[in-house]
Amino acid sequence: MEGERKNNNKRWYFTREQLENSPSRRFGVDSDKELSYRQQAANLLQDMGQRLNVSQLTINTAIVYMHRFYMIQSFTQFHRYSMAPAALFLAAKVEEQPKKLEHVIKVAHTCLHPQESLPDTRSEAYLQQVQDLVILESIILQTLGFELTIDHPHTHVVKCTQLVRDCTMSQTGKGTESQLL
Repeated sequence: MEGERKNNNKRWYFTREQLENSPSRRFGVDSDKELSYRQQAANLLQDMGQRLNVSQLTINTAIVYMHRFYMIQSFTQFHRYSMAPAALFLAAKVEEQPKKLEHVIKVAHTCLHPQESLPDTRSEAYLQQVQDLVILESIILQTLGFELTIDHPHTHVVKCTQLVRDCTMSQTGKGTESQLL
């Protein structure tokens, strides 16, 4: 199982040529515009995640989903501001911090349209947003091949830092013991 997971993770490593020939590029989006779109989506995910009070790990998971998604799909076919809330909604479930669909939609609306009042939850427009988000969540799942487990590098850095700290504390303790003798 572990070896299978490692092989699946290789799917998400891209060569420079693959990065330069992303679906968005093939649809005419230049590299600077694609980078800007990715940054805008990541910023929206960060803002929404903080407002929804989810962990940074959940936000990071949503950002990884977004980057992976756009290595298979194009920004010209799936707007970043529609896809980002769906990615965060999914990531919150995966990281065991689920949020109500209604809350995610309201926070997305507040982030994207701060001057506008929240939509009426009984309105046709709101019901369409609900349907769109659920459909986009399904498209993300299919696009990612249901590979939802993310091995975040920062978790390894934290563990390594703790090991170094523990080792340093252990060494400090030994020095103190010998001084007492």
